[in-house]
Amino acid sequence: MKFKTENSEKNNTPYSDAVELKEFIQFSGMLGLDENGLIEGGIVPETEQIFKNLKANLDYYGLDFSNIVKSLVMIKNMDDFPEFNKTYLKNFDKPYPVRSAFGVADLAFGACIEIEFLAKK
Repeated sequence: MKFKTENSEKNNTPYSDAVELKEFIQFSGMLGLDENGLIEGGIVPETEQIFKNLKANLDYYGLDFSNIVKSLVMIKNMDDFPEFNKTYLKNFDKPYPVRSAFGVADLAFGACIEIEFLAKK
């Protein structure tokens, strides 16, 4: 196993950014954070930032969005799901990754959304 800890070490957080397991890479849950903290503006800007962060993580491994095979979406307000979906679908082509989505009571930093991703090399 190979752990990616570049961002987690920089931010002094108690988890790894990702773990490489043979041909799979499991990414930790991502929030709409940049170097200044949580992006303002709600579900759409946060989701856009998550995909910017995902792109940087995929680049680290020499991968792109087509390598994503699964996502797990945790969303604070299910009324935001249609807007989230529009932004989400801008990043993937068919066939889409498999996906699970859950409404949750709260997320770290007061975020609207958190997404975990699994990629295959």
